[in-house]
Amino acid sequence: MAQKEYKRKAELSSQSQEAYQSGDGAEAKRLSEKSKEHAAKMDEYNAKAAEFVFRANNADSEADEIDLHGLFVREAIEYLEKRIEAALQRKESHLDVIVGKGLHSEHGAKIKPAVEEMCEKYKFKYSIDDDNSGVIIIDFSGSGGHVPLSKLSARPPKKSNKVSHKMHGSNYGGNNQGNNNYHQQQQSHGNNGGNYDLLKKIFCGVFKFLLKKL
Repeated sequence: MAQKEYKRKAELSSQSQEAYQSGDGAEAKRLSEKSKEHAAKMDEYNAKAAEFVFRANNADSEADEIDLHGLFVREAIEYLEKRIEAALQRKESHLDVIVGKGLHSEHGAKIKPAVEEMCEKYKFKYSIDDDNSGVIIIDFSGSGGHVPLSKLSARPPKKSNKVSHKMHGSNYGGNNQGNNNYHQQQQSHGNNGGNYDLLKKIFCGVFKFLLKKL
């Protein structure tokens, strides 16, 4: 749906430019306004799809984790900023940010450098997980930018009695590199095991959700 709206927006924008260049200002304005309407619908569809993906990915996350994979960079940063604001209000000590490694992204990792840039901007102390380079650990106990993992303050144990499967399980390329099939930037990914089934459910759900809105 979003792609359809994007295509229509681009068509109308092009037609608006043509009308303007031909001297028909009124028609150019009308087409421009129509283009903006389709742009707004596109953003609405993208936001709903992003929310669905985010909720699905974080349904089984630990309380001190946020999973951003599968989102566009802008969406990921928006969700992360809200989560950090909540963490600071609750005086949480740290946050584990699952960003992925970008192995299945055409141009490499996008979310990871954006999160690092955000941490540098706000002077958050952070480090990359030694066991999983697709996880950024933000330490709220002080400022300092990027530091070695050993320089972060001690983290409280997980509420569950096991390390989160997202942090060190096969889906996120911890120590098991052979099954690193997370979904990055809504692009193609591997067809193995749980990730494939999860994505089928996500996109089927998004499709059904959007159909109800038509």
